[in-house]
Amino acid sequence: MSGPTPERTRRLRLVTLVSVLAGALIAVLWVRAIDGGAALAALTRASAAAVTALLALTAYFVLARFVRWQFLLRRAAASVPTRDSLVVYLASLPGTATPAYVGEAIRCVFLRRRTGAPLARTLLCLALERTLDVAALSLLGMLTAPQVWMRGALALTLLGALLVAWLARSIAARFGAPSEALRELYSPRALAGATLLSLAIWTPVALGLSFAAWGMGVELAPLAAVGSYSTGTVFSALTLMPAGVGAAGSAQIVLLQEHGLELVDAVACVTLFRALTTGACLLVGVVFLAVEWRAQRRVGAPAREHFDEIAQEYGAQFRPHVWELLLARRTQRLAKVLPRSEGSIGLDLGCGLGLQAQELRRLGWRVIGLEPAHELLRAGGGPPNSSLVGSGLALPLRSHSVDFVYTIGVLHHMIGPGEQDRACAEIARVLKPGGVLVVQETNTLNPLFRFYMGYVFPVLSRIDEGTERWLAPRRWRETPGLRLESIEHFTFLPDFLPRAVMPPFLALERRLETGPMARFSVHYQATLRKPMADA
Repeated sequence: MSGPTPERTRRLRLVTLVSVLAGALIAVLWVRAIDGGAALAALTRASAAAVTALLALTAYFVLARFVRWQFLLRRAAASVPTRDSLVVYLASLPGTATPAYVGEAIRCVFLRRRTGAPLARTLLCLALERTLDVAALSLLGMLTAPQVWMRGALALTLLGALLVAWLARSIAARFGAPSEALRELYSPRALAGATLLSLAIWTPVALGLSFAAWGMGVELAPLAAVGSYSTGTVFSALTLMPAGVGAAGSAQIVLLQEHGLELVDAVACVTLFRALTTGACLLVGVVFLAVEWRAQRRVGAPAREHFDEIAQEYGAQFRPHVWELLLARRTQRLAKVLPRSEGSIGLDLGCGLGLQAQELRRLGWRVIGLEPAHELLRAGGGPPNSSLVGSGLALPLRSHSVDFVYTIGVLHHMIGPGEQDRACAEIARVLKPGGVLVVQETNTLNPLFRFYMGYVFPVLSRIDEGTERWLAPRRWRETPGLRLESIEHFTFLPDFLPRAVMPPFLALERRLETGPMARFSVHYQATLRKPMADA
């Protein structure tokens, strides 16, 4: 796919300018059609509560749409770190101020430069996102529009959106999108999830018109607000006007009048609503576009291993009391299952800062650390000659050379095809017959925790990037060369819990770990053994 040529860029700028001027002219005509002073007076009546509610609604709208965008990227097998994706997504918001929102495609260009995400997949996600928007708004309009002919027109628009979605898949396949990614993205489960997300995005936003009316003391029924907003927005999408300037507002004003609002009140409601939604989005987008534009100049610098890059700030990713609690809980569980006969030696695979290895050495175990991130090992400051730099995919150890291996929160960072299986095969190779493997991993069976780890934690912390491949506890039932002995579930407390409130919650956590809710824990420990028959 070729990028935009200077001539295409010049034409887009010209069309955008003409469209914005046309929209501004339409706005002026609406003001002239009413008493401008009366409209201004109506706007000044807006309550602080209504303004706050609309700004909060705008924040929800932006973040919810980002979640849907990231959801689609993952279904399309475009491995994009959550934090990078969020910055790029916000930087693309000014693209809505171009005809048919085509300027938002800059998002795909930025992602390719930042992360190497293929354009065929990201552009397909963008096209699918647009069709989902039209489909969700058309459906909302069909459920609330008062006229039969309007419901029929919205039904045709919905069918058109489905056709565009199907054509987008065909075009993406022609430009090299893998068939596996297309099957996953267009699977019934993925499409159902994306559709539900789209309805969850647009329904509260459509109700925003009633917030604006309420803030100015104007009575507007919620269903009337949803119908006016959704139908007017679909109409503006068909006109291809940038950010719906002129078209969306005009349609919404006319529809609000049909629901009994005076012209001056309808203009004031739409003006307030669009200023605090579309206007706020554009302002935020301009700020992030400037930030991203500067960041793009640095793209192309030599890439470093993720944990080398964050080595100096790794220890600050959690508060000290959280590190202390995790260290105690993890080593206590390891101590119950690791062999400690005289002369036994083990491997801490992916030892990071080496905290667990240091604690186990203090308790009497002989442990060697292995970590691919050299800078992270140095930041840990452990004793010399106690750790190696190396990869879990090719362990620098002889076969049958260690009595135990443990790995804590490491395997989910191996995201390449087959990498997790290769690491397990390497572990089985270096273990002595009868040796023990202990895996402590994140448990994402709880859907709320899975959402947190996939969409929130990678933005708050740099340990995870949102591209991880989680390992469910059941994965260990069939592991070549190893036999599963036990699965234990532990920890329920969120990592942001303050130290002062921890004691009562710790008591609750102990009960949850041994009760029927244990399977929804934050972490689990799988203990496996290499059969003696492998000698």
